[in-house]
Amino acid sequence: MGALGNIKHTLASNVADGATFTVGYPTGTNQDALTGSTGGVIVDQTTQAVWKQGAGGFTVSFGSSTITITNDSDMTWAAGDDLVLSFGDVTINGSYNLTWPKRVQDAALA
Repeated sequence: MGALGNIKHTLASNVADGATFTVGYPTGTNQDALTGSTGGVIVDQTTQAVWKQGAGGFTVSFGSSTITITNDSDMTWAAGDDLVLSFGDVTINGSYNLTWPKRVQDAALA
């Protein structure tokens, strides 16, 4: 599995459940490349915790120059923790699907 983009970020302050922080776009990506992507993951390298994009993990808003991350994990992320943010799953089941093979796969599963 790969990603459309990855970035490392150290939290400057605590991020409570429901709170947000922003990061810049990973090198080689922009709003057009990531908007609508799914399958993102945040790995906290300090605590080894992993959160997936979606309910119970985090949500993402792709702005014109920054990405806003909303903590939806029911816990506070600690200031100083080193995060790796990965955006957009590129497997056939992810957000970067090839239309024809995905349709074949969906038909086979049905």
